[in-house]
Amino acid sequence: MTILTQTDRLIIRTWVPEQDAEQAFQIYGDHEVTRFLITKVDSVESSRNLLQRWVTNFAQLNNGTGLWAIALKDSREIVGTIILIQLRDEEENLTQDYEIGWHLKKSAWGKGYATEAAKAILDYGFNTLKLPVIYAIARSENVRSLRVIQRLGMIPIGRTNRYYKMELEMFKLEAPKEQTHE
Repeated sequence: MTILTQTDRLIIRTWVPEQDAEQAFQIYGDHEVTRFLITKVDSVESSRNLLQRWVTNFAQLNNGTGLWAIALKDSREIVGTIILIQLRDEEENLTQDYEIGWHLKKSAWGKGYATEAAKAILDYGFNTLKLPVIYAIARSENVRSLRVIQRLGMIPIGRTNRYYKMELEMFKLEAPKEQTHE
């Protein structure tokens, strides 16, 4: 397990499929959580397979992107996933657009974890990966995600059909301008 970054309350780390499959199943096996997601699992074993695919795929890309576990510092309980990935176009080809996203288990909703983790990953994307802009996309009915996007200060840029083969609301945040010292 590798820790990518930490916040006051959270550890953002790589998934460990054998160790984390049960906790991932609590997220991706819950129909309320996956209502707006493509990712769904129906067993701990399918959860383990999902995590293994993620680990393998992002190790092969080797570009600093990924899907990471969000764990509470005090208990080490996994409460969700934070995402920074290259978006794929209609033909599933990688684009030069990077998306931030989050999936949290229901018991973690409303506690500010998504916003806290997203701020840390935006910082990572801008300062470590040197990305000039990071996008967020969500279904218009996914009010919880839209609220997080708003709290992050992301700017609405309209609807798009370019990703995930559905119409989504799209937002962007540009890298902070470096301050000059006189």
